[in-house]
Amino acid sequence: MGWDVPVVSHWGPAGGRFTELAGPRSEDVHFIQTFTFGEKESAKADDVFAKLKAKYSIQSLADVAPATGIANAYDAMHLTAFALAKAGSTDGKAVRDAFYAIDSYEGLIKHYKKPFSPENHDALGPEDYTFAHFVKGEIIPLDR
Repeated sequence: MGWDVPVVSHWGPAGGRFTELAGPRSEDVHFIQTFTFGEKESAKADDVFAKLKAKYSIQSLADVAPATGIANAYDAMHLTAFALAKAGSTDGKAVRDAFYAIDSYEGLIKHYKKPFSPENHDALGPEDYTFAHFVKGEIIPLDR
């Protein structure tokens, strides 16, 4: 099309066949992320990536789509499991109060410290987001 307008997006381009469909111009699209396996070097990230490779025949970081969705779901499910265990039931008020009582959790995205309170129902804040783009099909933070 010859369209050279800058594109800034939510994390949606990180999933599916975006790089295949957009071609070389996919590298010009900037999008927001909370996590990429190549950026977060930790034992937990290495372990999760190894398990993904084994289960889904992943060959490279470019095959993980979308890493931010995987990390958000992974951390959310673990935080929910902690709250359910702490609540000892599925009663709504008990589970809510148990979320508030989570002291810390070493997640994929970050180390969560008191992630929830009556005033804060989102464990992530502005400091947890970064802009990224594709380089040869792999999601790379813009500062690299």
